[in-house]
Amino acid sequence: MLALEIFGLFFLIALAGVPLVYALLATTVSTIWIKGFNYPLETIFLSYISSVEPFLLIAVPLFIFAGELLSHGGVGIRIVNLSRAVLGFLPGGMGIVTVASCLMFGGVSGSALADTAAIGSLVVPAMVGRGYGRPFIAALLAVAGTLALLMPLSIPFLVFAFISGTSMRQLGMAGIIPAVVAALILSLVCAWYGKKTGCDNGSARSTGLEIWAAFKEAGPALLMPVIIVGGIWSGLFTPTEAAAVSVVYGLVVSLALYRDITWRDLPRMLLRALRTSAVVMLIIGATGALAWLVTA
Repeated sequence: MLALEIFGLFFLIALAGVPLVYALLATTVSTIWIKGFNYPLETIFLSYISSVEPFLLIAVPLFIFAGELLSHGGVGIRIVNLSRAVLGFLPGGMGIVTVASCLMFGGVSGSALADTAAIGSLVVPAMVGRGYGRPFIAALLAVAGTLALLMPLSIPFLVFAFISGTSMRQLGMAGIIPAVVAALILSLVCAWYGKKTGCDNGSARSTGLEIWAAFKEAGPALLMPVIIVGGIWSGLFTPTEAAAVSVVYGLVVSLALYRDITWRDLPRMLLRALRTSAVVMLIIGATGALAWLVTA
């Protein structure tokens, strides 16, 4: 019963518009005060700090930085070009290209926000030009962007694996099939919309040479999740080590191979990754404090 009261209080505070971190902490403090528990408030601070200390969580800022490296280069447009070459001829082709691009880019970034921003900036003008309604475009990107949360490099997966004690290897593998199924369903919706409205009956089929050229351009970036997932699955390296490998690979691809970014861009990307990581760590710490209260 107490657990239901705690979660009910949390949802009440969160739905009132209070930021998530403050909602978690307010729930913890309010429960101690309302119930008259004798726990010192210093315990909340200690549980908060201990929640963000584990070595495994080093992977969070590393994966976020790796996503920054690839998402702010030309990886997004290369993935969109590959999707368009392979799937653009289908009814609702641009919508299907959007879904496929979000699925593939999600395996690179692991972040729904990065996925939506990188792919959306590239496909929205083309979809508007084809005659897609803006509400449909917005809804499609909002849903397709979340496919990144199911792909093996998902940052929420990493955090959940730490909190729950679940194997990151098994969790990452478990997300692939739901992600593909969701992408197929979204693609069917796009095909139905394109035929129903007549805004997108598909474009001309690409030749084999065009598909191969697009694949060669996008291949190095798409190889990153294969290397990371393969390394984790085979036991070659741990999720934390995989995060370090992803940063090194991202640097090589973005700086040396694609040359989409320069060394001068790195401080700005590091700062952006630091800000995102700080938000994630604040939430993990606040969640740890509330989890301590529920356990106690």
